[in-house]
Amino acid sequence: MTLVAYGTAINTALANARTKLEDLKVLRDHAYSILEAQGDLKGALGKLEKEIKSRESALTKKAAKKKTK
Repeated sequence: MTLVAYGTAINTALANARTKLEDLKVLRDHAYSILEAQGDLKGALGKLEKEIKSRESALTKKAAKKKTK
């Protein structure tokens, strides 16, 4: 998996007054395309958290059941 720090890249570009307008536009367009490709990342992460908690709970119950046997 590749992670790209676009927040950092954008802030670095903005901090440099010599960054060309065209470069800012390319960076913007590329960042938007990545953002759109993510879909509902926040919603998906919420579902992932629920599934992790559910599986952890099931493991805890299973372990408790083994102890009582």
